[in-house]
Amino acid sequence: MAADERDVPGARGSGPDDVLSHKQLLNRGDLAGEALTRLGVGPGDPVAVLLPMCLESVVVTLACVQLGAVRQTLPVGAEPGCVRSRIGSGGARVVITADNCVVDGRAYGLKTALDRELRHCPQVHSVLVVSHRPGPVSWNPGRDRWWHDALTAEMRTARPYAGAMSTRQPDPASSRPAERPEGTDLGLAALVFEDPLAGRSRDDSDEGWGDPAGGASAAELARFLSEKPPHHI
Repeated sequence: MAADERDVPGARGSGPDDVLSHKQLLNRGDLAGEALTRLGVGPGDPVAVLLPMCLESVVVTLACVQLGAVRQTLPVGAEPGCVRSRIGSGGARVVITADNCVVDGRAYGLKTALDRELRHCPQVHSVLVVSHRPGPVSWNPGRDRWWHDALTAEMRTARPYAGAMSTRQPDPASSRPAERPEGTDLGLAALVFEDPLAGRSRDDSDEGWGDPAGGASAAELARFLSEKPPHHI
């Protein structure tokens, strides 16, 4: 299908003034993961990424990690044939790129250069385009889609925190925390609020603050002082 040249009014892109909180970044990664899922990307599938340094590049990485997909980074401004060779050998069917960028201080039509390479990559069925810099953009209707449109196609609520707060109480008769009830799942990252001074460190064979039972020999004191890092202090 022949490509046409068009400008994109109102497209939202990444720039130096874009700032996201950690929560917003994770949510953006979730949206990108859902967009890739709708394009058929699953665990182990390659996703070709031809992007300059921008916020969306980080978001793509988060999405690939979430899906178990493989990010295939392509070089910006590479010699002709390099991009098509890597896409062909990697087997990617989805490519993420930007409309325009700057290479060596000069404006560079990244999407236009990619389209020349994709003429030799018939397996690519979807191209997501990040609006990065103003300028003309080559376009293939039916295959190409704006990144921001793909992410806002189905808005969702942010995912809940994967971990959990621990409700375990310290066992006063032991330096070890009480075991949680059978069948209780605290998630992947449980937060345990224990008093570090209530008992001996779990990775320490010393009694109390570096004093072994029965007194310390000169060799034991030397070992205590030479510990790196000195975790008793």
